Amino acid sequence: MFRPERMTSASIICLRKDVDTILEALNNFGQFHIEHAAENASLNEHLQGIQKTEETLANINELIKILNLEKTGMLEIFKDTKIVKTQVTAENWQDLAQSITEETHGLKNEAENLTISLTSLQEKTTQLLHIQDMLIIMDKMGADLQAIEESRLIHVAIASVPTKNIADLDRALTGFPLIFHRCYLAKDMEFVCMAVQSKHAAEAERILKTYHGEIFHIPQELPHDIKEALNEVSRQLKENAQKKVDIKAALEKLGSEKKSRLFSLREIAQNILALLEAKTKILQSEQLATIKGFVPTKDFHRLTEKVHVASQGTSLVLENEPLPMADPPTLIRHNRFVKPFEELTHLYGLPYYDELDPTPMIAVTFPILFGLMFGDVGHGAVLLAIGLTLGFFIKKESAMKNLCWILAACGVGAIIAGLLFGEVFGRELFTPLWLNPFNNVLTFLIFCLIVGVIQIMSGFTMELGDFALRRNWGDIFLTSIPKIAFYAGSVYLIAAYQLNFAAWLSGPILFVLVPFLILVFAKPVLYNAKIFSGAAGSKETVSFSERLFESGDLVTRLLSNTVSYTRILALLMAHWALVTVTYTIAGLVSGSSSLGMVLGSIVIVGGNIFVIALEGLIVFIHSLRLHFYEWFSKFYQGTGTPFAPFKQTSEYAEVMLTQKTAKN
Repeated sequence: MFRPERMTSASIICLRKDVDTILEALNNFGQFHIEHAAENASLNEHLQGIQKTEETLANINELIKILNLEKTGMLEIFKDTKIVKTQVTAENWQDLAQSITEETHGLKNEAENLTISLTSLQEKTTQLLHIQDMLIIMDKMGADLQAIEESRLIHVAIASVPTKNIADLDRALTGFPLIFHRCYLAKDMEFVCMAVQSKHAAEAERILKTYHGEIFHIPQELPHDIKEALNEVSRQLKENAQKKVDIKAALEKLGSEKKSRLFSLREIAQNILALLEAKTKILQSEQLATIKGFVPTKDFHRLTEKVHVASQGTSLVLENEPLPMADPPTLIRHNRFVKPFEELTHLYGLPYYDELDPTPMIAVTFPILFGLMFGDVGHGAVLLAIGLTLGFFIKKESAMKNLCWILAACGVGAIIAGLLFGEVFGRELFTPLWLNPFNNVLTFLIFCLIVGVIQIMSGFTMELGDFALRRNWGDIFLTSIPKIAFYAGSVYLIAAYQLNFAAWLSGPILFVLVPFLILVFAKPVLYNAKIFSGAAGSKETVSFSERLFESGDLVTRLLSNTVSYTRILALLMAHWALVTVTYTIAGLVSGSSSLGMVLGSIVIVGGNIFVIALEGLIVFIHSLRLHFYEWFSKFYQGTGTPFAPFKQTSEYAEVMLTQKTAKN
């Protein structure tokens, strides 16, 4: 329950011509984690195929993105998508890879042509809108284009200038005999009309361009009459809008028609890539091949049977001797109640092979700590209802679904704590089964510290268990047990004698001092003298300075970690204060009138919703902190390698190979 699944290191020795057959058997078996058999595995042989497949997969993903086939809206998790599986036939994996590459290339060209047309159309529309804006202002000014063009003595420049440059442009033109007019054009842009003597035209336009002014000229294809030009621009904008609708409809139609096919192509590409990467890990000679990996110990005999049947008895499955420094992958299996809490554990890290998994304990302690900080029957019932409802209606197995089940468990914890405290929606509606924390603050504060002591001690116990699993007797007796004794002695010393230092020095301080001295001196002395050793095969040496620093840091952290559990009381008080404010405001706005009663009810309902949302989030974060920082730091490393068995998926496509033994 607390320990990752036991693994057996296995080697499959087969004829080289049977590699594809064995891999197909391993795919059907679905519980064999392939490891690199040797440094000189056949990587180069399949490198080109891997690169091509990765490119094809990238193109497929880009196509899916262009066609917006994977919608990421919140409501998508509630939809039950029906998958239409397609059957694909090919002679072998190589031919299949070539065919999906060609098909993907064709679809990508089609989608890119439509996308390029749409982009070009959007750019043209932006230009037309700019022209339209300029013409509208010129029309309002009563500009006569023909007169402007025929003028010999006066040069008129019309431009758009960034608003931030207008003041500098105005100063730069000071001293020029000109007429200067400007007005708002668009966001961060100004319309500028400037009339100067023809002899100053070149200098004025140079200054205008210096300040990023874009001089406006009516395009040659447009009439030079402003009203006629506006009509033509309006016509082109309508035409472009219709073309834009048609292109988007074509893209949507392409996506609708090719959606299932693209998902099938992506799955096939992923399977081919997994197959090629698996082959790079296989050690191959002229006639034989060796596939090394890990299999759950309980499935070893089933693996043997599968391989023998697939190869018709020509292959061997050998159990390898475990290496001292071997790092098997981690496979965790939990029941339906514990499994959602894997999301919390994996936020910190996956347990390594010889490490205790804290998830079963988190499944109990997380709702308890959450409930103690959020103790309210009504609010807990709301969380329970929301968690169960969302969890039931979310169709896809995902982190969001697991989070809903965790939320429901936290709601149960809040309900139980609310019964102990006698609180329902911030009101004491019945006699508490235990006590009212707000009337017994000191008692509840001591209880919070006891909760912290229990959880921290359980962390040290888990650390001892980890050392025991690795048969690290040195750390069991010279690190873990002294830590437990030191912490237990410290708790006893403070609980029994408070801060009576004279009483401490009369003898009880030895309960703390002796374990601390063992922590600092025992391991360096015994390890360096070769009298004691750690895990089997280890040649560890420890210095006094390193040990002294670690022990001093432990003392500091233990104090802060234990005090940190007072946040349980603080957050419960914050929860109570927010609800109290809600009812106080409701009392102020309500009265004997019907309107006042309605307003008061709205404040009460809205206030409770606000408290549930805000305080629930805060309490959830602090519950994580108590587990990650105060608890995990005592024993958990979370540096495991995930168990990733060779397994091809067949959710969207069923591949049928007519030539079972493809060339390697």
